[in-house]
Amino acid sequence: MSIPEYFRYWGKARPQDGGEAGYHLLPYHCLDVAAVAAVWWNSSANLRRQFKVLVDDEIDEPQLRAWIFFFVALHDLGKFDVRFQMKSAEALAALRPEWHAKDLPYRADAERYGHGEYGLRWFIREYPNLLGMDKQNEEVVDAWVPWLAAVAGHHGKVPRHRERARQPDAEDWIVQRDHDARRAWFDTLEEIFLKPCDLSLADLPPPLQRDDAAYLAGFCAICDWLGSNEEWFEYRASSGNVVAYFNERVAKIERERLIERCGLAAHAAPYRGVKALLGAEESPRQLQTLVDELPVNAGLTLVEAPTGSGKTETALAYAWRLLDAGIADSIVFALPTQATANAMWERLNRFADTLFGKGSNLVLAHGKARWHEGHRHLKEAARQRSAQEDEDIRVQCAEWLAESRKRVFLGQIGVCTIDQVLLSVLPLRHKFVRGFGVMKSVLIVDEVHAYDHYMYGLLDGVLRQQRRGGGSAILLSATLPHGQRRRLCEAWGSTEPPVADAPYPLLTHVDATGSVSFIKLEDPVRHPPSRAVAIETLALAGLLPDDALISRVIAAAHAGARVAIVCNLVNDAQRLAGALRAATDIPIDLFHARFRFIDRQAREQAVLAQYGRDAARNSGRILVATQVVEQSLDLDFDWLITQICPVDLLFQRMGRLHRHMRVRPGGFESPHCTILAPPDNDYGLHKVVYGNTRVLWRTQQLIGADKVSFPTAYREWIERVYERDDWSDEPENIAFEYDKFHVEQKAKFDHAQVIANDDMNPLADSDENVRALTRDGEMSLSVVLIDAEGRLIGERDPIDEADEWERRERIALSAVGVPASWKGSLPESDEDGLIWLKVSPVSDGEWFGVGVNAGFRYSSEYGLEKEEA
Repeated sequence: MSIPEYFRYWGKARPQDGGEAGYHLLPYHCLDVAAVAAVWWNSSANLRRQFKVLVDDEIDEPQLRAWIFFFVALHDLGKFDVRFQMKSAEALAALRPEWHAKDLPYRADAERYGHGEYGLRWFIREYPNLLGMDKQNEEVVDAWVPWLAAVAGHHGKVPRHRERARQPDAEDWIVQRDHDARRAWFDTLEEIFLKPCDLSLADLPPPLQRDDAAYLAGFCAICDWLGSNEEWFEYRASSGNVVAYFNERVAKIERERLIERCGLAAHAAPYRGVKALLGAEESPRQLQTLVDELPVNAGLTLVEAPTGSGKTETALAYAWRLLDAGIADSIVFALPTQATANAMWERLNRFADTLFGKGSNLVLAHGKARWHEGHRHLKEAARQRSAQEDEDIRVQCAEWLAESRKRVFLGQIGVCTIDQVLLSVLPLRHKFVRGFGVMKSVLIVDEVHAYDHYMYGLLDGVLRQQRRGGGSAILLSATLPHGQRRRLCEAWGSTEPPVADAPYPLLTHVDATGSVSFIKLEDPVRHPPSRAVAIETLALAGLLPDDALISRVIAAAHAGARVAIVCNLVNDAQRLAGALRAATDIPIDLFHARFRFIDRQAREQAVLAQYGRDAARNSGRILVATQVVEQSLDLDFDWLITQICPVDLLFQRMGRLHRHMRVRPGGFESPHCTILAPPDNDYGLHKVVYGNTRVLWRTQQLIGADKVSFPTAYREWIERVYERDDWSDEPENIAFEYDKFHVEQKAKFDHAQVIANDDMNPLADSDENVRALTRDGEMSLSVVLIDAEGRLIGERDPIDEADEWERRERIALSAVGVPASWKGSLPESDEDGLIWLKVSPVSDGEWFGVGVNAGFRYSSEYGLEKEEA
């Protein structure tokens, strides 16, 4: 028998320095990837369920399976082209000794050739012949293109345009050989996958909407990453029986448990109730008692409950139920800041062991990670040399996995900032890998009230994508204004208006059909306890403590109190900490976001050690901090002083006041909050921080009371402050500024929805693009401090000597976030959006550098400070 034409094409090749070429035949590589898909499919009930949701709930599962494996095995269709084969001269010479240089296309043509997108283009050009049709049929094209586009996009971009392939400038008989190979490969895959399920090339694949193709694209890309590991799939250069080969590879993957070893699949332990997540002496309380009443189906769940009431355990217990039922494979936990993500990682360590057993794959976006051995396998595979250079999927896999903010979507439990989740609907390369990682997970978003209109526009896109894919989302908040609750439910397809005067606390569930149900605490005994916080409002220029207040703070610390002063601006916090250190020998701690990430982690741990739940309380201390302490950190202060901020954030800060039951110093037996407000309606830079002047003004009017009573204030105060109608006594300038703010925010929300899942060419996944796309360009710039020898400060070796994997992680840990307003005073950013600032040591632990008409001083005590020239 003659050997099929497709056995004369290589799929993977390593560069050779002489001797026999090292290559892996293309049909074998395609079947390696399909074998990975097959084993993953068999191991995950959720994967099978979600594909059915995306394609057709009524389809016969074996037939759906057949189509998916068929198309995955076509992912490298574009490699059946002489232009791709020329990328390894040694392999081409070994497989096609009869082809001579004069018969081939120009080298430049081969270098420009992109095999991913060309797989789709060749189908569009040749589909009547490939499918055995007599004539063209647009219905056939409409049915096949979404599937082929998804698998052809495994290198980072799903093709959107229906372009016909341009034939290579080669001899006609070479072009014909390529065509024959493509046709033979279609026929062979029909025999392997379609015919055993009573399907053929004459059948139309089930309908796949373009917006739903991201799930298949992400799945195929990861299968390709694994299937390209030559340590697991050794090169084979001789022809053979393709069916036997496929079955052999499937058996090998199953026998060696390769999917599990990569950390991409794990089976959750049977659900044991929320009690299994609590301490030995703890019992379920408040909303935790309602977890088992929530429906076990995919949907959106809103959890509204007071700070410190156990929302996290409520969400994790419900996520556990969904995983146990096969409705998700993993958990992605998104938080508003890096500090809150770090704190959540610590809390999830024990939960990960309870859910997945020891050695589970818990990944934190930047910083610490319980690094799964399987990800090391991916890393090592990515280092294998390739004749394809940057086009090789392993190189792209290495680049994608080199940063923990991307690895987070491939663990059993990933912890990240909300930005990383929002990127799954934004035009960045490989966004569909993020999208797949989010969709296969229970997405938990903490402090969901903390995001602006622009980010809400992107979150809207994430929730719609999650619903389409049959995924689940759990959103946590101390409380949500009626309008926010309504928008979130609408994003999940609900047309039912949420109850305006909703009870509190509350669980709201929206199922896949958009039907809304409310689950509330019926038993009064389970309700959160009432709590009153005394309020003292001081009108101070600049919202900074005066000498009298500073004296009171120092006296309180001398009396043993742990005092927190929360500022809205880093500059205020730095100056205030300096002033306090000059005035007293009491320990003064400073915590804000303008530290190197590695220093910020150390400060965060120190703050938790001194002010956290288990901190020793044998003396007084003072913490000066910014907004980094208001969310998700388990801190406990005896006295809280704060600059005015929106009421919902003010309540978050108050949640750190008398958080736990303990003996308090004399004079601080009851919670007391001092709020610094302007003597007039001028909020200065604080207005710039929060944008909505009306919310600040309304909050200031309400804090004229002598106390705030929880939990009733969560609904009453927040609804009052955020209601759309003007207050009768609202100053004209405040109302005018709000109207302007509202128009701007509506435009940002609309803009976010426009760019979400936009058809524009995808951008590089760089920090600069992330900032520009996720936070409307308002997020901080990334500055990297480097000495004259090319070393990151505090390190011994030049950063350029590190491999790419280590380099990216070290840079991430050494970067400092600074305001966008500093851009004109700093050097230009590089192509990755990083700003490299050269600094020199001026004393032990202190560095200084010069920018454009400004100096910059860094120390681990104060962080980065700007000094105007």
